Amino acid sequence: MKCEKYLTGLNDFSLCPGNGVSRYASRLIRKLTHHSFVRLAQLLLLLFAAGCAIQPPVSDTALSSAWQENKLKLEQIHNWDLRGRIAIRLQKDNSSASLSWQQSEQDYVIRIIGPFGRGTLELEGNREGVTMRDADNQLLHARDPETLLEDYLGWQVPLTGLNFWIRGLPDPGVEIKTLVLDAQARISELTQADWQISYGRYMQVDELSLPQKLELQNQQLKVKVFIKQWELSP
Repeated sequence: MKCEKYLTGLNDFSLCPGNGVSRYASRLIRKLTHHSFVRLAQLLLLLFAAGCAIQPPVSDTALSSAWQENKLKLEQIHNWDLRGRIAIRLQKDNSSASLSWQQSEQDYVIRIIGPFGRGTLELEGNREGVTMRDADNQLLHARDPETLLEDYLGWQVPLTGLNFWIRGLPDPGVEIKTLVLDAQARISELTQADWQISYGRYMQVDELSLPQKLELQNQQLKVKVFIKQWELSP
């Protein structure tokens, strides 16, 4: 005689007609087993519905409103001291360096230590112009940091735009071609001035969410910035 095997979800067992169990009992067990699977399916559907209720989709209107609120907070940041690393990749050369950036309203001091074996570069400037001191203590002057770095290194780092991008803001003086927000209403991707900026990670600083890892890329250059420490001051 053939035995029937059942999976009840608790224990597996075999039912054989010769074991003294009637056909009625066999049908009853089948019914109970089917009922268990139905109840399990209902429970899974309830759990899935509850999960959806906990994390409802965010509407575009709500996301746009949250972004405007975040943007206003970020625009209030005018003084900071950050430390991290910067990696620069050209078509044939790669280099990494330590980065120190002190900003006080319009005045800034940026130190890039060790790019392409050139030692420490220190840029000090404001809206009126910028002065760079190289490893040989030579002073160079220019109207903006992009021009100065291009004359000295042969390529541009968009420090003017980076003043905004590093805070998670678009540059207000440049047309925005693309702007993508994440679920927390922070910039995920941004395209401005022929630069593509991608934000890989944020960190919490004084109840603000500030970039920790971002990547800038154009047709000639790729720049990666990793921020280890943010310090904000009034």
